[in-house]
Amino acid sequence: MNTVIQKKVYIVHGCQASPNDHWFPWLSRKVQAAGHSSRRVMLPESHQPDFEVWQRSLALQIPHLDENTIIVAHSLGCVAALHYLNQQFQTAAQTIQAGIFISGFAAPLAAIPELKDFIVQAKLDSARLQTSMPLAFCVLSSNDPIVPPPFTLQLSNLLNAQCFEVKNAGHFMRTDGYAEFHEMWELIKPLLAN
Repeated sequence: MNTVIQKKVYIVHGCQASPNDHWFPWLSRKVQAAGHSSRRVMLPESHQPDFEVWQRSLALQIPHLDENTIIVAHSLGCVAALHYLNQQFQTAAQTIQAGIFISGFAAPLAAIPELKDFIVQAKLDSARLQTSMPLAFCVLSSNDPIVPPPFTLQLSNLLNAQCFEVKNAGHFMRTDGYAEFHEMWELIKPLLAN
């Protein structure tokens, strides 16, 4: 009889969002229904994100990373989560199972110039992240009004991630029709199975 290893999925929201927005509650329920642990991370003051406050919040809510950890992040949550992971991966032996980054980026955005100070504080060591997160996926939308697709491709290269394009998905928000996110579920389902 083979026992199913319980995975820990952390869902990290972005700017001007909360854990109850978009597809986050839906994905959380799907993961739990499959018998795994899911936590939607709460990042305070998301309308005026503070880099240090977000890092402390991630540390409090994702205190333990291991090979059964899966990080799912959206938009500015990708920058914050990747910096946090970069800081945690001090030893080459430490790894997580996978990271999935939706509308991710690592460079300042023309659409939201006020986030520049937040973004430039993130330190992303490509080699360290690739070693400690051997499986990474980036998902971009062909018509994202906030994060241009080349920005997500750039992040994908930094992480050596598999990159997927979804046509006309906007910024993967509820207002774009993303209260559910079936493409995401298809990505995460095999990770929960093994």
